[in-house]
Amino acid sequence: MASMTAYIRLHHFYALLEAEHSPRLRHQPFIVTQGRKIIDVSPEAAKLQITVAMGIRQARLACPALQVVEAEADPLPAAERFWDICAGLSPSVEPESHNSAFMGLTLQDEIRAVSDKIANRLTRQLGVPFYLCIAPNKLTAKIAYLEAAALPPSVPRQKPLTWHQGRGRSSAPLKLKGRSKPKANTSRCLIISPDLAEDFLAPLSVNRLWPWPDKIHQQLQNLGIYTIGQLRQVPRQQLQRLFGETGKNLHDAARGIDPAPVKSLYPPETIQGYFQLPPEMEGCRTWEELTKQLLPIVESSAQELSRQGQACTRLRLMVEYKNLEEKCWDKPLKNELQTADQLLLAIKSLLAAEAWPAPITGVRLMLMGLKPAALGQLALASYLKPQRPRELEQLLSSLQAKFGADRVFIAADISIPRRERMLQLLTGFGDNPINSSPGEAAMWPAV
Repeated sequence: MASMTAYIRLHHFYALLEAEHSPRLRHQPFIVTQGRKIIDVSPEAAKLQITVAMGIRQARLACPALQVVEAEADPLPAAERFWDICAGLSPSVEPESHNSAFMGLTLQDEIRAVSDKIANRLTRQLGVPFYLCIAPNKLTAKIAYLEAAALPPSVPRQKPLTWHQGRGRSSAPLKLKGRSKPKANTSRCLIISPDLAEDFLAPLSVNRLWPWPDKIHQQLQNLGIYTIGQLRQVPRQQLQRLFGETGKNLHDAARGIDPAPVKSLYPPETIQGYFQLPPEMEGCRTWEELTKQLLPIVESSAQELSRQGQACTRLRLMVEYKNLEEKCWDKPLKNELQTADQLLLAIKSLLAAEAWPAPITGVRLMLMGLKPAALGQLALASYLKPQRPRELEQLLSSLQAKFGADRVFIAADISIPRRERMLQLLTGFGDNPINSSPGEAAMWPAV
C-alpha cells in the first residue's frame, strides 16, 4: 500500500460566503478585503483577471464597477463542514486554513481510481469549486496546487489530470494526460505520481518552494539559482554553509523529499451535548425555561470534563430557533471552565447579548480547546487523602504525568541517611503506617 498526500483548496471560499451572507452580491464582480488587503475575489471578478495579488486601487482600475466588501461572514462553520467531509475520506486531516487542508491517503487501489472517488465525493457534498492535488508528500502536493491554479482556462477542469512531462525552461504550459473538452464545473484535479515527482519539480521556479519565505527565494536567485532543478545540483554541504539547517531542508525539497507527516489535527477532541425539542412544542422563550433543558447536558459535560481531568478553553454553541436558521457562537475563553455552573454562566453571557429572534427549540454544546485541568490546593489535597492502593497508583501516575516523575514520588522512595534511619528506629518512628507500605504512602510534589 502506497502512502500519498492530498491537498484540497476551495475556490472563491470567502467570496461565496459573503454572497450567501448578502444576496445582493450574487453574480456581481466584487472583492473581499481584510485590513485593506484582498483575501478573495468573486468568480465574476476573476473573469476580469482580478486576483488577490492586486491592490484595491489596481483592482478598481481593472473594473470601475467593482464592489469592495469587508469580510463579515464567520468562515468557521463552513470551514468545519469542509473539514468534516475530508475527515469522512481520511482519518488524517490537517487544516491549513479555513479553505484548505491536507489529507493523508493510504492507497489500496490505483491512484486514478482514488482521485476519482475523492473528487466525486467533494463535488457532491461541497457544492463549491475546489482544487484537488495528490502527490507523494505535502511539499509536492502544495506545489502541484500552485501549478494547477496557474493553468490557463483552456486546460480542462473537473477531470483528474496526470502530469506527464512537465514544463521546460521556456515556461510552456504543463503537459497533461487526459486532455478533453472543458466542462462548466470549475473544480480542478492534478495527480503527481511518486516516480515523476522530481521531474515535475525540476523546471519550476524556486519561488514555488512554499514552506520558505520570499527572503530565501531571493537569496537563491541572487546566487543564480532560479529553478528547483538548478537547486538540486548544489551540494548539500554548500547549502548548509550558506543557509544552515535550512540549507539541508532545501537540498531535500529539491529532490521532492518532505518527511513532515500529515498531522491528524481534525476533528479536535471535544465534549458535546445536545437537546432538541419535539416539533409540537413551542420552544423556550426565557432563560429560566432554557435552563431546564440545558441543565442535563451541561451537567453531563462537566462530569465528562472531570472524568478526563480536562478543562475547556473554547466554547461553541449552535442554537436552533423555531422556523429560523441555526445560529452559531464560537468563543475563546479567558478562564478555563470545569464546572456546570461555569458552563451555564458562559452560555448565558452569549445568549443574553441580544434578544432572541424566536423561541429556542434546540442547542448543541461543544466544549473545545481541552487541556489538562490546573490542580489547585483543594484538588491536590483531595488527592492526598488516604485511599486504596490501586487508586493511589493511578493518582501517582496522573500527577507524575503533569509534574514529572522526578518531582512527584511516594515517601518510601525518599533516600534517608543511615543516621536518620537509626534515630527513627530508636524513637519507634519506623512503625508509622505512612512508611509501612509503599502502596499506601503519601504523595507530595518535590520542592
